[in-house]
Amino acid sequence: MTNHQALIAVSYKFFQMISDELDVNTAYVTRRDPKAMMVLSSYNKDEMIIPEGYAVDYGGTYCRLIIQNDEDVMHTNNLATFNLTKELEVTEQLNVKGFLGVTLKDQNGDVFGTLCVMDKQEKQFTEENIAFLKNIAEILSYLIDLDETSRNLDLLSVPIIPIKAGVAILSLQGNINATRSTKILEETLDYAAMNKVRYFIVDLSQLLLLEQRFLPS
Repeated sequence: MTNHQALIAVSYKFFQMISDELDVNTAYVTRRDPKAMMVLSSYNKDEMIIPEGYAVDYGGTYCRLIIQNDEDVMHTNNLATFNLTKELEVTEQLNVKGFLGVTLKDQNGDVFGTLCVMDKQEKQFTEENIAFLKNIAEILSYLIDLDETSRNLDLLSVPIIPIKAGVAILSLQGNINATRSTKILEETLDYAAMNKVRYFIVDLSQLLLLEQRFLPS
C-alpha cells in the first residue's frame, strides 16, 4: 500500500465528506490487482463493514460490475435484491443494502480500481449523487499519477556508476529524508554484493539534506 501514499492520504480526507454528503456508513477505494480487488483505504462511520486490506476475487466483486459498465458506475438501493448482485457471495458476507460505486482511472484513462460507498440501509442514489462521486474520483485520479511519478523517481534515486572492477561512483542528488536514506543504504549494499564492489566514491555535491541526522555532514 505504500506505493499509493498520496492516493491513500487524500482519500482519507474525502471519506468523511462523502459519508456526510451521501448519508452512508462506509466509503472506500480499491485497487484492481491481477486476480482480486484490494481495499487500499476505507472509512466506516458507525459500523465496521469494509476494513483496509480486504480483498475479494475479481469475478465475485461489485467492482467488476462497475468497471464493465459503459458508464463506469453501478448503484442499487438493495444489493440483496438487485439482479446483478443478489447471488454474489460477497453480498451475503457483507449484509449491506445501499451501494454506489464509480470507476477510478488514471489520467491516461486506464482503470486503477473503484471508489465506492455502501450502507446497511436501503439508499436511493440520485444523478447528483453519482456526479458528486465521479467528481471525487476525478480528483483522486491525479493522485494515482502522482504516486506513479514518485515511484518512477524512486527507481532512479540511487544512481551508481561503475568505474572499474571493485570501484563505483555513488552520485546522490536531490532531497534526502529517512525513507530515502534507508533505500540508498539497502540498494548500495545490494549492488556492492552483486557486483563485487569494494569501494564507492560518493558524490554529495548535488545533495540537499532535509534531516542532517540521517547522513554525515
